[in-house]
Amino acid sequence: MCLAAASAVAQNHQGAYGGFSQSENLGLFTNSDDVGDPPLKGSAVYDPTTKTYKITGSGTDIWGRSDQFHFVWREISGDFTVTATGRFLTKGIDYRKAVIMLRKSLGKDSPFVDFVVHGNGMPSVQFRKTQGDNANTVDLPVEGPGIFRMKLSRKGNAITVWLAKGQEQLRELGTTQIRLGSPVLMGLGVSSHTRKATNTVLFSDVSVEQPAPAVKGR
Repeated sequence: MCLAAASAVAQNHQGAYGGFSQSENLGLFTNSDDVGDPPLKGSAVYDPTTKTYKITGSGTDIWGRSDQFHFVWREISGDFTVTATGRFLTKGIDYRKAVIMLRKSLGKDSPFVDFVVHGNGMPSVQFRKTQGDNANTVDLPVEGPGIFRMKLSRKGNAITVWLAKGQEQLRELGTTQIRLGSPVLMGLGVSSHTRKATNTVLFSDVSVEQPAPAVKGR
């Protein structure tokens, strides 16, 4: 199933991410930042014993022409696969979001693509083609609230996503073409879908895998 097709231009790297914080002890990631200046600040706590991430975020949404959410990320190039199990720890609006995201920059209107599970259990693929443009989405059938295993793979410009609820096996939901270039900011995000409250998601079993580099012939 083809979800959608889109292209994005590489813009606004904000220098070497000047003005944004770098955090220590984030496991597979290097930074934890609020995007879009939400009024209630977010946070991320990594537990090296259980290898889990407790991410708290607020913000109006990841949607429209600009985004507000908390993002735990690292810079990465080439092909890769990200997997994570997400569980909402707090109640809130049905459309609060837990995401695996690829983003061109930390700018609030940056091009991006993400794989979302909403608080009501609806999975979606979202993308913004160019900086400042409206975001687009492909919503998939509502699964109902629960614990979800999410997987996103990038190969060239192809983005493929898989999902499993509870103890189910991962099933492929589809592939789309998104041109973000390299490097991108890859990580986990949380938005509460409101400026008036935060929402917390526990991400476990997080992995980032990249293919071994090709061996050059003599």
